Amino acid sequence: MRLWRTCTIDYGSVECYAIFGNGNTKKLISISLWVLWHRRNRLVNEGLNFALHEVVGLVQSFAQVLNFSQVFSSPSVTHRTLLWQPPISGFIKLNFDASFLENSKTSISAVLARDEEGQILGAYMGFRNLILEGDSLTVIKKLTSNKMDRSILSPISQNIRSLERFFEKVSYQFVSREINRAAHALAMEGRHRVSPYSWVEEAPSSVADLAEMDRSTFFL
Repeated sequence: MRLWRTCTIDYGSVECYAIFGNGNTKKLISISLWVLWHRRNRLVNEGLNFALHEVVGLVQSFAQVLNFSQVFSSPSVTHRTLLWQPPISGFIKLNFDASFLENSKTSISAVLARDEEGQILGAYMGFRNLILEGDSLTVIKKLTSNKMDRSILSPISQNIRSLERFFEKVSYQFVSREINRAAHALAMEGRHRVSPYSWVEEAPSSVADLAEMDRSTFFL
């Protein structure tokens, strides 16, 4: 109740917009109410506070996803191919991203594991069948190429390929930054950590919210 007491909402205005507003206005109102309710539940049930700019950012991100899927709604390209998709049964999808801090010459690597239901999984859980997905076309090409990698990235790519023998099946997929946004948010979170950090069946709120949006959008 504390949250709602601090929010001034003109329900009359909301009702008028819902009836007379255009499609975009109705969509933004619906998304805003859903985000507020979602963050309210996390505040009440998990004690996770949030700032206004976080709510605004989530509303904008969700609206962009809906607009993005509507633009590519032609019969030849389904909107599901333009959104994050969970792995098939028996596989775990690892979305990865990286960030670099110029001042400290520090690099951050982020890996987000999710199952066939889009749920976040903990690290070191004995995965056997993996799909690695990222928005770096250069990295994906090097991991899928049969040619000798002579670039500066070769020690990394060779090490990743050498680890394949510990798994039954491993595949690599390139996706856009928009689809890989949850892993990108995790890499940005890593900028605030001074040492390696792992979450088990959870994630920072900025990452968890985007992962939930990915899951709910796909399973609509």
